[in-house]
Amino acid sequence: MRRDAETLFLGSFTNKIDAKGRLATPARFRRVLEQEKSNTIYVIPSPDEPCLEAGGPAYIENLTRSILSLPRFSDERKLLQKRLSGKTLSLSMDAEGRIVLPQAFRDHANLNGEAVFSGQIDFFQIWNPHALDASMGDDDAVAQARKTLPNAPEGL
Repeated sequence: MRRDAETLFLGSFTNKIDAKGRLATPARFRRVLEQEKSNTIYVIPSPDEPCLEAGGPAYIENLTRSILSLPRFSDERKLLQKRLSGKTLSLSMDAEGRIVLPQAFRDHANLNGEAVFSGQIDFFQIWNPHALDASMGDDDAVAQARKTLPNAPEGL
């Protein structure tokens, strides 16, 4: 899927989580999912950060293609298949755009009361607001990382 500005997960949005684990998906992100003709969000506990990684069909298809591109019997492929595929949930949004996060997922990201949806261009993350702030890096580190960017590729 070719991505233009309207089909990118951009920005950060804070929403409340109710006692039943319901969490409203930001309208901006729902519009991106509508471009994919999807009412489903695929969610995975991040293996390297205290957050959830999520996206629509394009996200999970890209992740799957990447895993399947590894040699069939490699340890890396077996590990990623078990961990990522085995822990992926497909969550349908209700009429108000809410999803229900299972308790184990809320525990993984330490979500209690509020969650921040953080756009990551072709997917998004769901964070505890305080943990996201701590993970952002300082301005000097961001400035150094930005200097490593090549020219933008054609046809995001």
